[in-house]
Amino acid sequence: MDNSTLPTLQPPTASIFTTLLSNGPSYLTAHPVLLVLAVILLLLATTRYLSSRSTPPRKSSNGSPSPIPAVSYTLPLLGHLPAMAYDAAAFTRNLRDIYRSSGAYSLNFGGTVHNIIFAPALATSMLNQPTANAEAETVFKSLMGRVFGWPIVAESEGYDAFLAPLNALYVNFSSKEPLDAMVGRTAERVRAMIGEFVTGNESQVDQTLWERFANAEVKRDAKGEEVVEVDLLELVRDWCARAANASIIGSDFVNNFPEFWKDLYEMDRGFLLLATGLPRWLPIPPLTRAHLARKRMLDSLELFERAVDKHGDGEDAGAEWRELDDVGPVVKGRLELYRKYGISMRARAATELALMWAANANSNSLVFWMLERVYADKALLALLRREIAPYARPAQSTSDFGMPELPRIEVLDVEGICSSCPLLKSCYIECLRVDTASWSLKIVKEDFVLAPRDKEAQRWMLRKGEFAHVAHDLHNTDPNVFEHPDVWKPDRHVKYDEDGKVVGADFGSMRPYGGGGHMCKGRQFAYKECMMFVAAIIAMWDIDPVGGGEWKMPKHKKATGVYNTSSPTRVWVKRRTLP
Repeated sequence: MDNSTLPTLQPPTASIFTTLLSNGPSYLTAHPVLLVLAVILLLLATTRYLSSRSTPPRKSSNGSPSPIPAVSYTLPLLGHLPAMAYDAAAFTRNLRDIYRSSGAYSLNFGGTVHNIIFAPALATSMLNQPTANAEAETVFKSLMGRVFGWPIVAESEGYDAFLAPLNALYVNFSSKEPLDAMVGRTAERVRAMIGEFVTGNESQVDQTLWERFANAEVKRDAKGEEVVEVDLLELVRDWCARAANASIIGSDFVNNFPEFWKDLYEMDRGFLLLATGLPRWLPIPPLTRAHLARKRMLDSLELFERAVDKHGDGEDAGAEWRELDDVGPVVKGRLELYRKYGISMRARAATELALMWAANANSNSLVFWMLERVYADKALLALLRREIAPYARPAQSTSDFGMPELPRIEVLDVEGICSSCPLLKSCYIECLRVDTASWSLKIVKEDFVLAPRDKEAQRWMLRKGEFAHVAHDLHNTDPNVFEHPDVWKPDRHVKYDEDGKVVGADFGSMRPYGGGGHMCKGRQFAYKECMMFVAAIIAMWDIDPVGGGEWKMPKHKKATGVYNTSSPTRVWVKRRTLP
């Protein structure tokens, strides 16, 4: 594509064109509609021409840094915003193919320059830039206020002082010993809860909370066997939340606020609208619901913070807060920081809300996509059950009266699942490739040269005030990197030695957790919980489409990281017949 080539504007008719030439301004004055049309066409053509001229050569001839190639646009002021709003995925992927040799391109959003980086070498360089060149803290601070409700205006200085020690705390508690403790406690809850993934109880009074949220109904299949029909997305997300979050925020909070996770997913649906800073009173239903859900969650978390504060002073926090000792090390460790920096209760609540969102919004939805993919392929399901058998072993015992008890997970070896099940790990990575669309954003603070390690490669100049986006999904869906990128292939990431023996599975050139100083701090916990959740569920339960027909994969719906879906996700669940 030659970005300096201008489109030829054809006149509506030859007769109008001739008339305009002969009569000039008098004709346009007599026909104001044509005058407006002519002005608009001239403005669009001029905008297109000027934006095309701003496009630099793809690669400098002498190896000196050049600005990242700019994509021409037609609409002044708006730039490429209409194209992004119409179909961002198709638009950005098409540009990736056009600017493949550059590894990046720049777009104009309302007069601001946004550099879209997709080549792995450039992405790695961008993610590892020092904060003096490019930083994400400004973006995070904005999100903390607009999305999570931190009182930025009143406590801006406190936030700035609090941020560095808070990040250091995250690093400390993602080390082996605290991580192992959190994973171990989560595994205990999985073993206790997996037998009630669905209960088969017809009355909602007797159902679990996750069954109620999933609108569970007892049905009979074609063989006359009892099955439970549920919304799989709602069932999985809520079950995972209750299994994992006690190890983070404590069992008291999980038990005292059973509606919290429902509100969390409601807020997540309006995340992007909240991030714009739009006020609550605008008549946009998802925005209104997100504001209301956030307020309820902040109120709940503020009650929790007051209880933790009292407990930290050795005071009685109240009858509903008797198990605060089991609050996870990350949350418990922040109390000293809150006090040291004078962080208000509302700001503390906003900090915990951000943690709860980060721990749940993406990983729990990813478990749903893994289950959708695995159960859709019965041959794959059989292979995975064989692979996990030594590490996720169900058992059924009999009571003292000779009656069979409900099946349970006798062995749940998380380390074995994560280190010795390469096919399951490959499925996890493949879902991160196909079922997520994450970008990493930084603001350029000073002019700097973006260069890959290859000294012969083209270097690019980024200017102060520009934005830099590492578009992970553009790499993950690149047909030059992944054969048939739109196809979910379970063993795509399995690695073999020279003798053809499986040696593991890895991410290759994928960077699903970002990189540099802002790499996801909870990535190891997220990986281990996803692997154990999926292993436990497929070891214990059979899942089929409603009616036992063909499995229809839900359609993706754009979200903040892992895709959501608006497609029906009703399925039949029943206990697996153990071998």
